[in-house]
Amino acid sequence: MDIHPLDVAAAAIFDFRSNWNIILLIIGACSLLGFTIFIERLIQLHRSETDTNKLVISLRQAIHDGNLVDAIRICEETGGTVANIIKAGLCKHNRSKEDIQHAMEISGTMEIAKLEKNAKILSIIATIAPLIGLLGTVLGFIQAFAEMRLSGLADISATQIGEAMEYALITTAAGLVVAIPAVIAYNYLVSRVEGFVLEIQTTSSEIVDMLIHRDDGFAYEV
Repeated sequence: MDIHPLDVAAAAIFDFRSNWNIILLIIGACSLLGFTIFIERLIQLHRSETDTNKLVISLRQAIHDGNLVDAIRICEETGGTVANIIKAGLCKHNRSKEDIQHAMEISGTMEIAKLEKNAKILSIIATIAPLIGLLGTVLGFIQAFAEMRLSGLADISATQIGEAMEYALITTAAGLVVAIPAVIAYNYLVSRVEGFVLEIQTTSSEIVDMLIHRDDGFAYEV
């Protein structure tokens, strides 16, 4: 039986024994990167958390008494995303309501960007990991058909074909194993950030009202 040179080249290029490790190594690297980013984001989100109720209670009396320096100091000592945004508004306490809100909006945009940093990579990993696995599947089927053409139907080795098919299925499974947790992790981080955004909007509005009406004692009754 004559063997076409292209068949030999295809078998060499798509040899699953060499491509197996490459595909799985890439998928493994995606998994490690995704896990690292998720843990780093969890730590950052935890550091950014603030006991908002306690902070607002602490600021209420200071603002009512006109002690804005003390209010800014409380924000600095508290730290966290919400405290940093409130601090930006307190620094503009002698400006108009629009200026205070604008300062908080700018600070809020910067703080949210910090919270969302690198999280998008998880979404990218969730998208490309199955595609890389699919590439492995395609390479596996190409190898299987190349073995058929090279060996002929009479001399075809079930073991060789089975190995190629196994390779194809394993890479697909590996891609999904990485992609599914990445999707879950990304959506979890997004939900956490959305919670921060809601908390920021609510607290910022309350602080602006305190600054604008700080001379109205009834606005600060607990």
